[in-house]
Amino acid sequence: MKPELIAVQQGQAEYRLTENHPLRIAHAAGRRIDCLEGTAWITAYGEHVDFMLRRGESFTIPNDGLMLIDAAGGGVVRVRMPDGGAGQAATPGLMARLMSAAASRLLPTVGFHLRN
Repeated sequence: MKPELIAVQQGQAEYRLTENHPLRIAHAAGRRIDCLEGTAWITAYGEHVDFMLRRGESFTIPNDGLMLIDAAGGGVVRVRMPDGGAGQAATPGLMARLMSAAASRLLPTVGFHLRN
């Protein structure tokens, strides 16, 4: 099952993940990934190691390259805008795109590129 968008709030989106069906994100440097349930397995462009997050742990996306977030079993992750002025200024436009994408179920972009 592809990653499922389960919640959209100001400046963030939550996804339910299943094993072997990663959430693909690009052009998202500075965004934070929070693991809300299960275990998230992160592979980030240019990094020499993968990262495992358990419930309550976070990861900041290091660059704009492709990043894959998979689940070891199943899980839920939150993608947050970066803290600070640039991310906060973009929030209204991001929310409009998130809501439009959620309504159409296409999710082509949400302030960064998602690829499934």
